[in-house]
Amino acid sequence: MLNSFFKDKFPFCYDYFSTLLNLVKNNQRDFPQGIIFEGSDTKTQYLFTLELARILNCDNYLNPNCDCINCRWIKSYTHPGVNIVSQIHFKGEDDDTKTIISVKQALLIENTLSLSSDYHRFFIFFSSKEKQNFNQDYSDFKTLGYDDNISYAIEPLNNQTFHPTTLNALLKSVEEPPKKTTFVFLTKSKEDILSTIVSRCLVFKLASNKNASGFYNRGIFEDYLNLTFENAFDFSQKLKDCAINQQKDSSEILDEFLLYLKELLKNNIKNDDSYNKILNDVKIVSYSIKQLNANMSDKNTLDTMALRLVRGY
Repeated sequence: MLNSFFKDKFPFCYDYFSTLLNLVKNNQRDFPQGIIFEGSDTKTQYLFTLELARILNCDNYLNPNCDCINCRWIKSYTHPGVNIVSQIHFKGEDDDTKTIISVKQALLIENTLSLSSDYHRFFIFFSSKEKQNFNQDYSDFKTLGYDDNISYAIEPLNNQTFHPTTLNALLKSVEEPPKKTTFVFLTKSKEDILSTIVSRCLVFKLASNKNASGFYNRGIFEDYLNLTFENAFDFSQKLKDCAINQQKDSSEILDEFLLYLKELLKNNIKNDDSYNKILNDVKIVSYSIKQLNANMSDKNTLDTMALRLVRGY
């Protein structure tokens, strides 16, 4: 299943997709046909997407180090069903554009989908350019067994590279794809993608983990230990202020808070009462992150979460 590498980086998405992939592999659910990953770390979003594609095409999905032909193809970026779409990838012979993802690429995707396939096909969209004056660290790719000799940049989609004209041409393919087809868009914000595309996708915020291990907001998180009905809304407001001051989404702050709670769990493993309470609170915070990812109001979600943490349900 999913490599544990992602467990600390994207705890909510790690748990969500681990469960979903198991259901899909057991023919109990279909995998989403459209996904948008938001956040500042596009490179790791791409690696996470490749892992989803690898597992869905893997002959032995329970083994994160599987060496089947599908896994080898994906880790060397040569899988016939896993396609990168950028300004320099997935281009037809008659497409000489270099600065945008073009309408011709959208039509090429439509033609590709008209052909049958035994694979679970992925179309992964991000902005890119040939390797020149940029310096990206691909050591994480090597850690997971991927080829780290990557000759192009991995950057978020934006309005300049992904025009509404192209998105409109792509709409039919995203709306009614063949079975076992998934479109994934990597961006800092879903606001950079046409709303009609967004409405057909599940949106997840994959936050960078730069501050998570050090708990930059530990002082605020520790207020949780003294949470009461009287100060619940103050705690909620502090979390919201954190997001604004650090130019983050509220879900990114809750991702960090979730890691903090999991640290508390480890420290209270021998204290049954505390352990059970914190374990329940982990579920409450996880559910709140899910609500934020479903575009629920930040204020209402955080206020409700704070009250539930006091009540315990």
